[in-house]
Amino acid sequence: MESLGHGRHLLDYWSVIVRRRWVVYLAVTGVFVAVLIGNFMLTPLYRATVTLQIERQNPNILTFRELSTVDTSWVAYSEFYETQYKILASEPVARRAVERHGLNSHPEFKAAASKPGLRQRLTSWIPRFGRGDDEPVDPIDIATTQVQIGLEINPIRKSHLVQVSYVSPDPEVAAEISNAVASAYVQFTIDSQFSTTGEAEEFLVEQVANLKTEISALEETLQDYGEIKGIISIDDSSNLTMAALQDVSRQRTDAQTQLARDEAAWLSIQEADPESIAEVRSSDLISRLREETAGYEAELSEITGRFGEEWPQVETLTSKLEQSNHRLELETGRIVDQIRAARFGAFEESRQRLASIDALLAKQETRAQKLRRDSVEFSNLHGDVKKKRETLNALIGRQNQMALSSRLKDLDQTSTNIRVMESARAPREPFRPNTKLNLVLALFCGLGFGVAMAFVLDYFDNTIGSPAELQRIISRPLLAMIPHYDGSYTDQKPVAAIPVDLAVHLDSRSSVSEAYRELRTSILLSNPGQPPRQIMVSSAMPEEGKTATAINLAIVLAQLGRRVILVDTDLRRPRLHKPLNLSNERGVSNFLSGLQPSATADVRPTQIPNLDLLPSGPIPPNPSELLNSERFKELGNALLTAGYDHIVFDCPPALSVSDPVIISHSMDQAILVVRASRTPRQSMRLAAERFEQPGACQIGVVLNDLDLSLHGSSVHGYRYYGRYDTNTESHDSPRADGTAG
Repeated sequence: MESLGHGRHLLDYWSVIVRRRWVVYLAVTGVFVAVLIGNFMLTPLYRATVTLQIERQNPNILTFRELSTVDTSWVAYSEFYETQYKILASEPVARRAVERHGLNSHPEFKAAASKPGLRQRLTSWIPRFGRGDDEPVDPIDIATTQVQIGLEINPIRKSHLVQVSYVSPDPEVAAEISNAVASAYVQFTIDSQFSTTGEAEEFLVEQVANLKTEISALEETLQDYGEIKGIISIDDSSNLTMAALQDVSRQRTDAQTQLARDEAAWLSIQEADPESIAEVRSSDLISRLREETAGYEAELSEITGRFGEEWPQVETLTSKLEQSNHRLELETGRIVDQIRAARFGAFEESRQRLASIDALLAKQETRAQKLRRDSVEFSNLHGDVKKKRETLNALIGRQNQMALSSRLKDLDQTSTNIRVMESARAPREPFRPNTKLNLVLALFCGLGFGVAMAFVLDYFDNTIGSPAELQRIISRPLLAMIPHYDGSYTDQKPVAAIPVDLAVHLDSRSSVSEAYRELRTSILLSNPGQPPRQIMVSSAMPEEGKTATAINLAIVLAQLGRRVILVDTDLRRPRLHKPLNLSNERGVSNFLSGLQPSATADVRPTQIPNLDLLPSGPIPPNPSELLNSERFKELGNALLTAGYDHIVFDCPPALSVSDPVIISHSMDQAILVVRASRTPRQSMRLAAERFEQPGACQIGVVLNDLDLSLHGSSVHGYRYYGRYDTNTESHDSPRADGTAG
């Protein structure tokens, strides 16, 4: 329901959007097309992600505790993980990844190295700074910077997992660099964790070595004493030495067997056909090259057979085929060379291992003989040796623990608190631009922009576009809303376009006709007990439909069976006679100037029953003086005396001349016609204020040429009636006022 105050109802805002819907359509379409074109122009970026699990403590492989302790507080917990995230994105980790995996030789980073940076471009413009800027830049530094720029660290909430991603136009490069950074981070963490342990181990090794030297000297003295004394005793150490000797002997036998196998494998590969080698057959690259060669051969054969060998593409395909065969031969040769080198290396390694075991066996035999000689226990000095060993027992045990802890470094990821949960793979689809998401956002942004533009245009639009706006501007009653009429429908078969001036007469079942009947009802009920007889029709500005309103109002009044006369008092631009096809040689100006003594002498009947016309007559030089004379008042009284029930005066625009204000003092009812989306608000307000002079008649407003499709529920009844009345077959019975229901 429309608010009667000065505030706006929510439906008013919806009405603005409906009226400006083409602005919304254009904004949505423009933003959508712009985003669509932008997405196609952007370079696709791929993001490969490796997932790491970071724990605060290392795996408990050994039963003893490390030197460092773990703080279990929440602050320390948060700081630990924030530190790890910073380390992941740090320059040392990126540099280690570049150096370990040779990323500085990658084409993507080489291209970045060839392009001067912003600083180089700016300083090159200044002679003083540009001369010394020709020093070569380390490719590793450039690659390290590029890795840091494309790296993304995203912790997964409520877990110990973190995602390390790299963004690149090449999916393979993105996966390679992501895995390289993860591997470098793991190795960096291992080195950091064992740096303190290594320093402590060095100190313990030095101290224990000194004590062992003293104990060794004492035991040597005891051994010499035993040899001098000739005391020989065999204990468990001798048995262990013999077991070690037997183990070395078994290792020598295994080494000889392995040497024979490796030698046979190396000899077999020398004369083997490359195509028969399993590694060549299972190579994915060889398979792809063969498929590529076969494709070129098939395409060349097809083009040659169809167009002949002189076809321009034959030379191109022949060149591609030769290049593919050459690459196939090179790749096959490379794989064969690698296999031969690997088998020869294995053969050499087995031979060196056998020689090493032979030397070890010789040493072990010598050591067993020496042990048998030195395993004499000196009972008289045993107590002193035992005391020294008890003194150094704790230190020696700690040294062994530190040595074992240091050896865990060689286990790589097994010894650290970091796990690679999921390695990065080359993504199949780019993550940016996200075309689907961007288009959805473009629709919403375009819709929001369009709605905003609709309200902006409505804010700067100073015309009256709806009944609600009209009621907010002036306090005069709205008598009727006349919808836009194109003359394309009649109550019979379609005919030529009907002028809006005679719409009620020629198209009585249209929505426009019903609107004029509502105007008739509003006028007849505006003054209880005595309906207005002298009615003037004016407007604020020209071309707002006042003449059409006057004619159609007179027609609907005549349809009640009452005698109605149209009087053209627009003595400057008269037009009533044109749609009625009547002459304008004589009329109102003749009577007002005294050339015609009778007011009804120049009245002409029309083709419409009960409707007559008094045209304006010749255009006088002083219209305002004639309308402000006593003769004009006599005109109305004379017409009423002649038996007319209603007199409808067509007056000029109120803002153009003062004639309507003069005429209003002799009228019972004034109608001010406002053309929707055409009449400015200020013009309407000024026109209404002109009729507020003392002695003027009451005034009502008609909103004309209203496009019902641009409005919401405030004019819904007019649209509904037009559809209902057009589709009905039968005529309803007349109402009390003579209108069709």
